[in-house]
Formats: sequence, structure tokens, C-alpha cells
Amino acid sequence: MKIIIKPVNEETLVEYSRIPVSFEVKSVLDVELLEEGLGGMVFRERKLASHYMKHYGEPDEPTTWSKDFNTTNWVLLFSQKGKKPVGGLAVACQNPEIIDNRILKGIDDLVVVWDIRVHPDYRQQGIGTKLFQEAIEWAGNKGYKQLCVETQNTNVPACRFYIKQGCRLGGINRYAYYHNPSLSDEIQLNWYVDLQKG
Repeated sequence: MKIIIKPVNEETLVEYSRIPVSFEVKSVLDVELLEEGLGGMVFRERKLASHYMKHYGEPDEPTTWSKDFNTTNWVLLFSQKGKKPVGGLAVACQNPEIIDNRILKGIDDLVVVWDIRVHPDYRQQGIGTKLFQEAIEWAGNKGYKQLCVETQNTNVPACRFYIKQGCRLGGINRYAYYHNPSLSDEIQLNWYVDLQKG
């Protein structure tokens, strides 16, 4: 399947929002502090007795991005089967207003994978890998130095996926969602890829 890069506008955001983004949580990564953190930390995968579905936002949430953020420098990557979008990835860049996100912090040479999704009927076919690698290539060609993506300890498959894409864990925030009752047990994990070698 070919990857198509499109600008962010009302039409492409509606198209993007049609790709489902939910996944089943079967395990979580528990973080064990050694010597209260001074001795490091260990991740242990814990299988859940009861699985549950995790939804990232409302289905039409992408349609609000251009209202909430300056998306002038953002791009959307689509994987299509025929004319049907079956996968998508949003790259956010040069957004000084995304300070609350604790990732971009107004840095101009860092891009963020703001969102990645593959339709459930097309998962495990390499679509996510093609989208992610295209994002790395696009960002590197534009001169950006790093690419970052955030996930949580409840998304173990995503953590493994990012490692396979060449990402390294660069940030762990055990209190990122502390004030959100529905997310307060989750741990934020930020993964990074260096884009410019040497």
C-alpha cells in the first residue's frame, strides 16, 4: 500500500478521523523503582485477568486539531487501499503553543508523532511500520533532528512497535496524568529517534 502525504485541512482531518484508533489492553508495564529510583527502575509486564478496550479521544477528535493548534506545519500520512484510508499518522512540528504536552516545548528541530492509527481489519500487515518509517524519512529530509512519540504503559504493543522502529525510551513520567481520574494509573512514556546522523 502506498503512503500519501497530505496537508492538514478540514477535508483531510475528516478523512483521517474515519480510521479507528482503539485497541485492546491485555497487559500493562508496571514500573518498579529500585532504591526509590536512585538504583534505577525496572519494567515488568503484567498480564491482565480482564482485558478492556482503550480509546484515544473521541472518534471525531482529529477534526478539532486545526482549531486547537496551529497546524500550518503539520502533515498527515495516509495508507490507502484503493481510495479507502486504512492507516494514518499525524506529524506535529514547530508548535510553540504545545507546551502543556511537555514534548515539543517550543523546540523547532523536534517533530512529534501526534497520532498513529491503523484500521483493526488491516493491522499486523506492516502498515504502521510503513507510516512510521515514512514519517522518519519526511522529518529527516526537512532537517529536523529528532522525532518523538508518546504512549502509555497500558499500550505494550505500541512500546514494542516503537522499539522496532528504532526508538529509544527518553522520558518516563509517572505523574503525567495524575490529575485526570480516568488516566491517573497510567504512566507516560516518551520515545525518541535521532534523525540526523553524525
